[in-house]
Amino acid sequence: MSYEPRSRGMRSRRAATKKPALKDKRASQENAFPYQEVIPVNQNEVSSRITNALEHLGSQRFALPPFYEHFERWMKDVESVLANFKDSIPEAADKQYEDAVGALMLNIRNELTKRIEGEMALSNQITDLQKQLSIYDVEISDLEKEQRNRAHEARRGYERSIDKIRGEIDALDAQRLKLLRKKPTLLDRILGRSRVEIEGSSQSLQSKRSALHGKEEKLKLQLNGLRSNYQEKRREVSMREEELRQKLVELKNSTLDDGLEIRRNVCEQIRLAVEASLDRLRIKQTQQNPKEDSTNSGNMNDQVTR
Repeated sequence: MSYEPRSRGMRSRRAATKKPALKDKRASQENAFPYQEVIPVNQNEVSSRITNALEHLGSQRFALPPFYEHFERWMKDVESVLANFKDSIPEAADKQYEDAVGALMLNIRNELTKRIEGEMALSNQITDLQKQLSIYDVEISDLEKEQRNRAHEARRGYERSIDKIRGEIDALDAQRLKLLRKKPTLLDRILGRSRVEIEGSSQSLQSKRSALHGKEEKLKLQLNGLRSNYQEKRREVSMREEELRQKLVELKNSTLDDGLEIRRNVCEQIRLAVEASLDRLRIKQTQQNPKEDSTNSGNMNDQVTR
């Protein structure tokens, strides 16, 4: 038998498709404009949002001085709220609104700028006083160091002096003891030289002991003089330091407040300007579309009647 291949049926033909070129695809995407529904702006919601933001900014307290960093941030927050209102309802920002808000912002900026400059000047004064106090602290430390060094030098000089005198006293003691133990000769007894030598040695010994006592008294006087001189200089520096400390306390207590009342008043004035601009816009829209307004009024009356 011979082999015969099996016959195959006709395959269904698919429609030939060709991928669009990248250039055509980009062009189609650029030309495609999806439908976007325009959502009308609710003026009441915008007004409520702006009012709440202004009330929050008007009652915002700042914890600790200096406040100039808080003032700058607060101004940026107010400007951000006003920009949000203008972006949401640009037609409400008419000339009357711009003039009113511009004057308010200029006034509050000038007032806060004065406070910022005053705080900076006050801060610079406090910094200068603190630097001067540091100088006085160093001066007192130097006085204490000088006092210790001078007292140490005085004691060293005293020790050197008394060491020498003590050596001489020890030598005189040994000499006197030797004279006492020495047996006098017949000639020494006749001339009395032993007694004279012993008396001379005793007098020298007493003189050295007196000199030793004098050195001790001199050291005490020298140390007392150094201490008195140190205390006088320290008292002068301490008085100047205390005056600066009192002045520093007064400056710190005179720190400016956070300007709450001023900021609250400005935010209230801005809120009134925003509401007035919205009222003018509603009146203007009503005058431009009287039919729609009357129709809406009629519909509302019909609904009330029903």
